[in-house]
Amino acid sequence: MSRIAEIRRPQDYPGTPDEATRADLAELFATLFPGQDAPEIDDAHSAIALAAHNPKMAMMMARLTAHIATTTLFGQRTDLREIAVLAVNLHFGCHFGWQVRIPNARAAGVTEEMQGAVPYWRTAQELDAEQRLVAEFAYTAASGKVPEELFARVVSAFGEKAAVELTGVVGMWAFWAILINAAG
Repeated sequence: MSRIAEIRRPQDYPGTPDEATRADLAELFATLFPGQDAPEIDDAHSAIALAAHNPKMAMMMARLTAHIATTTLFGQRTDLREIAVLAVNLHFGCHFGWQVRIPNARAAGVTEEMQGAVPYWRTAQELDAEQRLVAEFAYTAASGKVPEELFARVVSAFGEKAAVELTGVVGMWAFWAILINAAG
């Protein structure tokens, strides 16, 4: 049970929203569910339902998440993205965030054994060298202090643009984990 109301449908917004908020809600739901008469945010996207208390912010965060997840190197290397997301959720102790990513991880080829190895990235034989590096970077970046040597290894492995994109993956899913944890 969440500490705040989840806005799964436009009519779930608490109280009587002002005209601007009603317009922002309409835009958010029309964007998330184009052409649907009765749009509703599902359980796997509860964080968006929490963020919808500020519909403009929810819209921006949803668009940024989609952009990071689909147009970056980590949109093509979904195994690496999902390992980073799992590591971030573990770092923040976001059990819900971990659970809702399991189907995505499986679809990306991250087996149950690999998922279980993420906390043990240093020695995990189930993860290849790139996957271990991504897990290491995700845990470290989520702490807020990335040593120069680690960032240099990420740049060497993936390039400068991808290092920035990986940092974006960590930051984006850190936002969602913090929001989920704060709202219960």
